[in-house]
This record gives sequence, C-alpha cells and structure tokens, in this order.
Amino acid sequence: MSKVTKIVLTGGPCAGKTTALQRIEKEFTEKGYKVFIIGESATELINGGARPFGTLSIPTYQFQKEIIGYQLYKEAMYENFAMTLPEETKCLLVCDRGALDNKAYIDQEGFAQILKESSLKEIDLLTRYQMILHLVTAAKGAEEFYTLANNEARVEPPEVARSLDETTLNCWIGHPNLHVIANNQDFNSKMDQVIRTIHRELGAPVPTQRQKKFLVKSSSVEQFLLSLPSTKRMRIEQIYAEGEEECCFRKMSDEDASMYFEIHKRNTKDPEIRVKTMRRMKEKEYLRRTAHSSKNPILKDRYSFVFNNQYFTLDVFRNLELCLLEVEPTEENNRINLPSGLVILDDVTGNPIYRNFSLFEQINQKGKEKIKQ
Repeated sequence: MSKVTKIVLTGGPCAGKTTALQRIEKEFTEKGYKVFIIGESATELINGGARPFGTLSIPTYQFQKEIIGYQLYKEAMYENFAMTLPEETKCLLVCDRGALDNKAYIDQEGFAQILKESSLKEIDLLTRYQMILHLVTAAKGAEEFYTLANNEARVEPPEVARSLDETTLNCWIGHPNLHVIANNQDFNSKMDQVIRTIHRELGAPVPTQRQKKFLVKSSSVEQFLLSLPSTKRMRIEQIYAEGEEECCFRKMSDEDASMYFEIHKRNTKDPEIRVKTMRRMKEKEYLRRTAHSSKNPILKDRYSFVFNNQYFTLDVFRNLELCLLEVEPTEENNRINLPSGLVILDDVTGNPIYRNFSLFEQINQKGKEKIKQ
C-alpha cells in the first residue's frame, strides 16, 4: 500500500485556495508524488443546483449534513484509489476544505445533532488529517484583491468573508498541526509559504518544528483566556518511552473523546528547529505501549487560540507550577506579535530545561527543585 499524506486547504472566501491547489499539484507531481485533489463539496453541490440560499433553497441543516457525508465518502474513495497503487508510491491527498469546515455554516446545536445522527465525533473529524493550512481571506489585509469573480458559488461581501474566515479558522483550532497563512506578504509569497509548509511536512529530514517558547506568569492566564473570542482546550497526558528522550506517547482529550499519538523528535544544529513526526495510534496500542511504565506522565491543559493571524498554544501544567506559550513564526524574519493580556516572563526558546522531556524527568525525580514562576 502506498504512503498517503492527507491535508486540508481551508480559509475564508477569496483566500487563494484555487491558485494554491494548482501550485500544489504542479509542484509535488514534479517531485514524484501522486497528487489527488478532492474538490470543495459545497461548491460542487451549489453549482449542481442544490443551494442553501435563494428561491427553492435546501434547508441549512439538511444541506450541511449531506455535505459532511459526501465529504467523508469522497475521502474514502480517494484513499481506496491510493491503496491500489504500488507500495513505493508517495501520495498527497489534498482536500479543498475538510469535514469540519461545515461547522462554520451552522449553529452549534445543529452541528452537534448532525454528529449524533451520523455517529461521528468532532475530535475524529479534527484529527483525520495530518495537516491543516488556513489561508486568510483577501478581505482581511488585502482588501483591494477581494473579488467574487472566480467562483460562481461565492456570494459573500467582504464583511461576511471576514466573519466566515474567523469562524472557519475556529473550527480547526486544537489541531496539532494547524498553520495560518496570512496576508502580511505579497500573493506570490503567500503561495510560496503554502508550498514550503507542505514540503516541511513531507520531507524527511526537513525540520518541521520551528517554534518560539515563552514562560508565562500563571496568575495572568485565567483572565486572558476569558477575554478570547474562541479557544479550544485539550487535556494532555504525555509519557516517554523508557530511556528515550525523543519518543513519547500522547493522549489528547476533549469533552467527548480521546486521541492517541506516538511522537518522535530529533534535534538539529539550530536549537529552535527540531524534526518532528507524529503517528496516530489506536487506544489499545497506546495502552499496550504505556502499560508497563512506572513513570508519572506530564499532565497539562492545552489552550489553542489565534491572535493577529498567528496560531498559539498555551500549556498549563497540572503537575508542575508552570505555564508555557508556544507559537510557530509565520514570517521569514521570525517576527511574533505576542498576545496582549498575558504576562510574559522570559523567552525560553531553545532552553533545554523547558523541553517536555526535561519536565517529564523533573516530575519523576523526587527532591529535584521545581521550576517556579
């Protein structure tokens, strides 16, 4: 069976997805990948006459429910196609929007009912893709380029496009590999960033983790989180393989379900860059791999949020007196706009004391002095 990497290209209206898809197909076909493009389900249905607006419109609930089913059907079909290819084939499956995008177009109660009737869990829809690329609408930061001309299914004025961009991004907050591609650059550079980000995901040993890490004053966290329009909280348990600093097993849970990962990291010459790979595990495998460990896991609440078009995670440790903020810079000059409201005590990027493995050791070494803020 060929190796399949499945990613989602999403974003607000007129964000550059069509051009990005063309660039992705050309770039990675030339690099030897078999590229499958799964078209945007809503656009297909709207162009086919099934419209949730205008005269003789389809009720929103029914429309969104059918889209999710259609999306999952198409993904399964393309994955079956990939399975028929020779084992050495590298496949890239690119979804023009994913199953969770529909959450932006229906109220919370309606979406929850769709999941219930379809026997789906939100956390499974969130993590069925290896990577999410959110392209910010041109209506936010590049207004002069916003147009409705290149998609007959698009009817949104700029102010609605900005709102949809935000609600769409909120649907994916909490994904462990979400990237926001903003308009703080020219359009060609924006497309180049899309290609570079996918290359980093696919290419070994290309570094896939360039993150800044900051020590946060714990007393400033609660009020800050209350001030945010949208956050996603995940409860994390993380335990390391016996004697292996760069291999760990992670359980991530929301209110409804849990997901499990095996994570490997490797250092590079640059302390800010580490090679990172993640593999989704079944619960039984996770329990088998961790059952005989005598160590206490890292316990933390991870709050994910977007601030000024940058994606942040804030880890509040439950068995350490510690809060850490992480962000992946989105510009070549590594400029970061730190969120106002949080009290930043120090930039601890590259400091080995604040790596998860060091914190794991601290938890399991009696008498070792705790890191205090």
